[in-house]
Amino acid sequence: AYFGTGLVATSEDLGTQAEPPTHPELFDWLAVEVMDKGWRLKNLHRLIVTSATYRQSSRVTPERYKRDPFNRLLARGSRLRVDGELVRDIALRASGLLHPKVGGRSVYPPLPKFMLKPPVSYGPKVWHEETGPDRYRRALYTFRYRSIPYPALEAFDVPNGDFSCVRRTRSNTPLQALVTLNESQFVECAQALARRTVKHGGTLDKERLTYAFRCCVSRKPSKAESDALMVLLQRQKERFSKNANQAKELAATEEGDAAATIAAWTVVSRVLLNLDETITKE
Repeated sequence: AYFGTGLVATSEDLGTQAEPPTHPELFDWLAVEVMDKGWRLKNLHRLIVTSATYRQSSRVTPERYKRDPFNRLLARGSRLRVDGELVRDIALRASGLLHPKVGGRSVYPPLPKFMLKPPVSYGPKVWHEETGPDRYRRALYTFRYRSIPYPALEAFDVPNGDFSCVRRTRSNTPLQALVTLNESQFVECAQALARRTVKHGGTLDKERLTYAFRCCVSRKPSKAESDALMVLLQRQKERFSKNANQAKELAATEEGDAAATIAAWTVVSRVLLNLDETITKE
């Protein structure tokens, strides 16, 4: 989970035909450490994330990459796309929509209606779409029928719920970009991030851009990044100032000049939420 590949690459198959551990001494030492500390896994997690090995930069030189492309020697920090549930949670958190409640019932976020009817499903199914704060709970709580996987999670390799999964696969496909750009809840996140930026980001566009950028990737934009995004913002402002209906539709809740401003920032927010860095752990 922390480094992208376990101590044994085939963690779902630990038989004699499996690939041997890359670090058998470390494997033994961690096992003894867990036992000596009373089997408290929280201590093990803290030990790993505070280690010098885990805190390394994920930057890699061509020479090191050629020698160890999959980082099995742990000579650099890991760099990998987060799990599917976290892709959605990151968008909710960056936009300020995330409902932090822990525990409780499963919830019903937006789902395409055709998925609840034949031939996609075995028959008409009930899906009471949430309208309150529960709509924005963590993806962990999303209700899923065995016969109807939740599409926004399925696209990011979240396994079915009808069997256990020890090791997930990770893919990078065009479909994933289409989900984060166009799926209804990700669009809501972009709209919410736009409103959050205009309300709390300051009065100048440059200040607002820095605020929105930090909400997504926890750092300030470089000059090149800032310049490119400012050009996009100005173009969108001009576009929506001439198309009031489009601005109102994308802004969702605003009118007049405010709609054009929110719509322009919504476009920028969609870009920020779709940065590789936004959904990549490194």
